[in-house]
Amino acid sequence: MKRYQKVRLPKTTTTSSSVEQPQPWVRTIYDDVVEIVTPTIIGGVTFFAKPPADTGLPQPWISLNKNGSPKTITPQLKNGRTKNASPTYSTYFQTATTITYGYDDLKAHNMDPGAIHTEVEWIPEDGTYVDLNPLVRCTPEFYRKQGIARDRSSEPFCTPYEKTELAMGKTYFITWYTNFFQPHEEYVRLHFTYVKESLMEKGMKKRDVEGAFFSTPWIENLHGFYAFEIQEEWLLNDWIQPIAVSLQPKSVPDDEFDLLKDATMFKIARGTKVSKNTKEMRARQDQGISDDTWYYVMLSVPSVICVSALGMYFFVWLTRGDRDISAIRRQVYKQQHKILGKFKPSSKNKKYSELPQFDRRGGPKLS
Repeated sequence: MKRYQKVRLPKTTTTSSSVEQPQPWVRTIYDDVVEIVTPTIIGGVTFFAKPPADTGLPQPWISLNKNGSPKTITPQLKNGRTKNASPTYSTYFQTATTITYGYDDLKAHNMDPGAIHTEVEWIPEDGTYVDLNPLVRCTPEFYRKQGIARDRSSEPFCTPYEKTELAMGKTYFITWYTNFFQPHEEYVRLHFTYVKESLMEKGMKKRDVEGAFFSTPWIENLHGFYAFEIQEEWLLNDWIQPIAVSLQPKSVPDDEFDLLKDATMFKIARGTKVSKNTKEMRARQDQGISDDTWYYVMLSVPSVICVSALGMYFFVWLTRGDRDISAIRRQVYKQQHKILGKFKPSSKNKKYSELPQFDRRGGPKLS
């Protein structure tokens, strides 16, 4: 099957948009293949749109928020520099090829006859269709550290971020690095699995889940994204559900695939909670502590204090006969009953002189 027959995007769970659809357009690819391209709008993002005329100005592109919702970025030229330009992908989507040259091929002046020169060249990917995708692509550069200890990579996923909350009524994009599987996989599919929130933080094992509640059909591993909307039945009559999403390559049989291997975990909700995200809440989130975990911690603190105080009381009571505190008691008694000691004469005291005495007649009394 030739590449030019793959003019399609993966089927999604999104509903049809009321926005006016762009008109199909015609182009010639691979020098002599005429093709009719039909643009598609998903979540307000237009894929396979006809490229605008070359104006020399950078074109808008689509970035993704932490929860996978799209946002349009418009580059700006300032002082000869482009601000908010679309990302470059280095060699992430190129193929390394080793080329060997002999002396007869190069005839270099500083090359000995019979010598061999080898070079590694990076061959760009075929951009016939990926260049019509305005969505930012996932690469290892955009991986994040996740888990309660931030010791686990989000590979192969870039969005949504771990523990983000996705609400009904919006379109979200799950993105992954298409070259994650080596050798390269042509087809993959996604599995959505219910998980427990406590397991999201502590780590899960294969036996902790029963099976996927939703799986996509096999899709081409070309663009590295899947757009979806949350279906009401996914919530199981609850307000919020923690889930995990994993990526299965077609080369791995269903009975050998681990639903939790390299899975990304987030929450789906019936609506968005309106609350103020305080500095303390953000700090707890950075430490991997959820609201429920913090609630349990607050409940446990008084219990720990009471148990510690009770344990200290019993310890003191049980060891009351093994302690001699008489010296301490004597010291305390002395502090409370201080003795002034003997009177010490002071040089400031003057010698006492008797006052004159008089008899009844007013004259001086004779001794």
